[in-house]
Amino acid sequence: MTIVFSGALPNLIVMTVDSAVVLDYKDSREYETGRKSYVVSGVGNVTTWGARDCNRIGEFLDKQNISSKTHSVEELADLVEQYLKKEYRPHELELDDVGYHVAGFDRNGNPRLYHVFWGFDRPRPVNQNAPKYEKYDHSPHRGEITYLYNGRNDLAGNVVRTLLNELSTGVGMRFDPRTPEGLVRLGDLVVRFAAEVTLEVGPPFYSYMISQLNKAVTIENDGIYPINPQIISQKLKELN
Repeated sequence: MTIVFSGALPNLIVMTVDSAVVLDYKDSREYETGRKSYVVSGVGNVTTWGARDCNRIGEFLDKQNISSKTHSVEELADLVEQYLKKEYRPHELELDDVGYHVAGFDRNGNPRLYHVFWGFDRPRPVNQNAPKYEKYDHSPHRGEITYLYNGRNDLAGNVVRTLLNELSTGVGMRFDPRTPEGLVRLGDLVVRFAAEVTLEVGPPFYSYMISQLNKAVTIENDGIYPINPQIISQKLKELN
């Protein structure tokens, strides 16, 4: 399993992923690192969670000749859905849940955030008896903020809910997740907390900041310690 976290402000999208890959054998379990994010320059970003077997979304995207002149973030999400349903077909491989976050700004400068997956809704409804293919649009309404997380949803949800509850009390906090810097710190906190709890999540962690022009800058955190706020500020300045 893994954690992918995405957050969308009106003028900034943040996507954070870990790098842990779980290898299950008949009598043992091993851990290594692997790629879980794909930057599509000028269009958006894609991150993946869940089953790794035969998951070649990066190779698929590389073959599509995607550019800002020919594709929007909505069309990027459509391509990811096409890959999942028509090429990957995890239902035929009898795989566990697998999915993708697709995010970027549309041609009108509005944040767009999609979840494309095979599996069960989370939390799982009592009447959902079988996995399914789905594409959910989690794009925020005007002026709102969206937080989306998958993989170890339970761990990520605990962090996000605790922080938002604390924020609602009006007491002092170390960062505000409603700001660009705070949103980066929240994504980083989510994956670091999970990594402290389980080996299914681990460094290096990558945080991608996406501007309204779909320019992306990256921060790599190779340990279980917070990102230096000065580094976040420097990266945000690169996005103007």
